[in-house]
Amino acid sequence: MNPLLMSLLLIIGLGIFGRTMYYKIQLLLALGPVDPANRFNNIVERLKNLVILAIGQKRLVGRKREWIAGIMHAFIFWGFCVLLIRSISLYGEGFVKGFQLPIFGHDGLIGYLYIALKDIMEALVLFMAAYAIFRRAVLKPTRMHNTWEAYFVLVMIVVLMISDLMLDGARYNLITLFNNPDHLYFFNNPKFGSEFIWTPVSVGAASLIKGLSAETTSWVLTIMFWIHITTQLVFLNFLPLGKHFHVITALPNVFLKSLGYPHEKAAVLDLENEAAWEDETLGLNHIHQLNWKQGLDLYTCTECGRCKDVCPAYLTDKPLSLNEFNDDLKAELFNNSANVIKRANLAANLNGNGDAEDIEAIKTQMAELNSEKSLVGDIISEDTLWACTTCRACEQVCPVTIEHVPRIIALRQGQTLMAEAYPKELNVALKGLERNGNPWGIGYDKRADWAEGLDVKTMADDSDVDYLLWVGCAGSFDDRTKKVTTSLVKILQKANISFAILGTEEKCTGDFARKVGNEMLYQMMAEENIATLNNYKVKKIIAACPHCLNTLKHDYPQMGGNYEVIHHTEFIDQLVKSGKITLNKSFEGSLTYHDPCYLGRYNEIYDQPRSLLNSVAKDGLKELDRHGKESFCCGAGGGRMWMEETIGKRINNVRAQEIVDKKASTVAVSCPFCLTMIEDGMKELAQEENVKTQDIAELVANNMA
Repeated sequence: MNPLLMSLLLIIGLGIFGRTMYYKIQLLLALGPVDPANRFNNIVERLKNLVILAIGQKRLVGRKREWIAGIMHAFIFWGFCVLLIRSISLYGEGFVKGFQLPIFGHDGLIGYLYIALKDIMEALVLFMAAYAIFRRAVLKPTRMHNTWEAYFVLVMIVVLMISDLMLDGARYNLITLFNNPDHLYFFNNPKFGSEFIWTPVSVGAASLIKGLSAETTSWVLTIMFWIHITTQLVFLNFLPLGKHFHVITALPNVFLKSLGYPHEKAAVLDLENEAAWEDETLGLNHIHQLNWKQGLDLYTCTECGRCKDVCPAYLTDKPLSLNEFNDDLKAELFNNSANVIKRANLAANLNGNGDAEDIEAIKTQMAELNSEKSLVGDIISEDTLWACTTCRACEQVCPVTIEHVPRIIALRQGQTLMAEAYPKELNVALKGLERNGNPWGIGYDKRADWAEGLDVKTMADDSDVDYLLWVGCAGSFDDRTKKVTTSLVKILQKANISFAILGTEEKCTGDFARKVGNEMLYQMMAEENIATLNNYKVKKIIAACPHCLNTLKHDYPQMGGNYEVIHHTEFIDQLVKSGKITLNKSFEGSLTYHDPCYLGRYNEIYDQPRSLLNSVAKDGLKELDRHGKESFCCGAGGGRMWMEETIGKRINNVRAQEIVDKKASTVAVSCPFCLTMIEDGMKELAQEENVKTQDIAELVANNMA
């Protein structure tokens, strides 16, 4: 007990920490705003996520591929949660001998249960920290960065555990071997006994210093106490300085995660706003244009590398490493922190100033505070930006729920709209969209040619139908995908479903344009489609393309297009379950299934496709090694369908090889992009005759009773 020393340490330690945190928070608040309705809504759901994802560490302990590493990290985290009470008690001990928090003293069972749990958790944390050091130094997982910072933190954790155990061990020896010469406080309730019955690990630690004299043991206790306190405060102040800041920011970041949609939706940019063009605020062009939630994401990145471990671009040797992507943006943010804060202060003055000359002067000052470096080019390379397929595999495995894709889309918006620096190979597809409403550029008047002779009516013929069948560009123009559309029509007609198509009135949803940052073209497509749909008072839509599904269901409501949209696998599964169609288990051969990213990770549709496949396959479904939430992308998303892969291996070939290795005779898909990419992959591998690629609609149509 030394109140003066404890006060000094706490004032210095907490003072420095408070100053650091104040500056970090000030920088965060200087970034762009976020709609509070999207981050502070549904508190119950957010608290549930906090418990399951953050405290429960679900994405670590629940991932089979890295279960051991997940358990290691989880126990270190849980240990620190348990030891927080001990830490407060030790701070109190510096002022008051025998200090104990209410309900955690020797009077009740809770106090005894806590010291027992604390004792066990310290041993577990010590073991897990030792394993973490071994893992980094010897096993060396390729996804991890072996930095001095990581070792330093692990060593501090080891010091914290050993110092506390030795503190209790010295206390045990002084009390039991030397008749407690320093009158140390310990639990000794007649009902629950001595505390040392409940703390076997500390008693074991005591045996390590059993031969020391009483005076030396007393010195050990004192030294261990102050080493523990000092290390804690050093640890606390070290956290905000590097990747371990996530220890502080992870809980709020998980609490503030997107609900209802996997990540923050792309904003509907005001393209009529001349000031936005002048100020370069369309898309993400300067580091200060990040919003505060995106800044919090950067603060929270743990650099664990799990994103790299599942990223199709990184795994096929593209220059996209998402934790490095985060690090580069974070470094740029910190390098410009003073200017970002000054800029925010000037912007606040701008809002309250009506004088034209003053406004112009403030705008000039704000422009001078922009970073001298270009976000794309100097900070993030063009090849890195355009390598992303927007598959969300990174977001699905991120233990702290970082939303990577929205930042990439925003950067692409800036490049496409402001800098006009998008890949020129996209021009053909973009011009096709602009002129004919589809990326193939085929005349829009041919959009319904596939339906000739199928007795399919259009909404112009009769709009009094239950469902609109959204055919999509691939289903209308791609020869291979037309067969899928024909199969789907056959199923709907067999079930006597009342439906129609838009025919030549249908245009691309604009998904591709939005993903490559061409918000202007996307909005043009969306406005035309929404006007058409609303004119026919469409309520329910069946879509065979997950990209169309996602855009119609999640993006169009931003512009007034609200519809009930269902994927064809969901709808067909409903038809089977309701008895409107009957399937035969007549499919022979080995059947596997490739999960489309925009059907699975974006819309949580995993079970219905499998239910249908198990209903037609005699031998059931053989799952790929990477399936469900950890399915491997086909490589076509995020506009990559219309770009060549000139760096590294082709993503679709890697996925095709995985299917071949599974020895499946047929791979089922439920997305036209996946159909094209996997078929092309099989051709590249000369396996197209051995492994057939079929849409689920084709398999169902061929196996109906």
